[in-house]
Amino acid sequence: MAPVNHYFNNYGSLPEQRVIEDLIVESIKVQGFEAFYLPNNNSEARDLLFGEDPVKKFKSSYPIELYLSNSLEYGGEREFFSKFGLEIKNTVQVVISKRTFSQRVPQNNITRPMEGDLIYIPFLNGTGELFEIKFTNQTKDFFMLGRKVPYFYELELEKFKYSQEIINTGTADIDAVVTDSAYTLHLNLGTGTGTYATGEIVYQSTDTTYANANSVAIVQSWIPSSSTLSVSNIAGEFIDNQLIIGYTSNAQYTLSTFDPLANPSNKENYDNAYIANSFSTIVDSSETNPFGSI
Repeated sequence: MAPVNHYFNNYGSLPEQRVIEDLIVESIKVQGFEAFYLPNNNSEARDLLFGEDPVKKFKSSYPIELYLSNSLEYGGEREFFSKFGLEIKNTVQVVISKRTFSQRVPQNNITRPMEGDLIYIPFLNGTGELFEIKFTNQTKDFFMLGRKVPYFYELELEKFKYSQEIINTGTADIDAVVTDSAYTLHLNLGTGTGTYATGEIVYQSTDTTYANANSVAIVQSWIPSSSTLSVSNIAGEFIDNQLIIGYTSNAQYTLSTFDPLANPSNKENYDNAYIANSFSTIVDSSETNPFGSI
């Protein structure tokens, strides 16, 4: 004799599970909002021990619908002072259905929203904002009607802090985050040929080959009228009077005289130039030990 009433199947009824899933999907579509899911395409760089990725690359975006779990205010630790200064850690919880994620996001590498991936919400602050997935709750529905696969995921999101990750999804509004937030150099170029492509790699090399490049960067914009090349994600140091070569476009222009400390387009560089110029009026560099008496 069965320990429970065998006339009722509360656990394992596939038709009822499908009804519940249909209701959840439809509710999110009606009451939710549009967003974009950005997977980290550099999955080989995932550090399972420390939870960090040396280089995150977001080269694709997929439209999805999300439902806001708590519509009152941000959660998390909010604003607080630490030894590093003021930190703002606003978090928010959103819900995405398993079916939607499986249909919209290719399942060849990932089968669920991954911690470290990004969510772009277009309507926030007029220009949109990026959020990072901090935790994916896969048991929020607690195996309703005995279903092993979750009906939905609840994602804990935190405002994304850009730190030179590569974001080149092809969606202009999302990719503008790099232009607005990245450490960007505006290089004044001289004579040359070709047209640099946005998003391509440019480099300097003693023998003009990429394999022996001593400095590389990613193109953010190229203005032929003023011969100005804006680059970010810079590795190495660009040298005057040497060619800057486009990896895919093969554009080649000579870098004119350029002082990164005096670059007026970047506030950080301007501060560095100001400190360097003011140094001589504050510190006597002729002294053997200008900071002490010994």
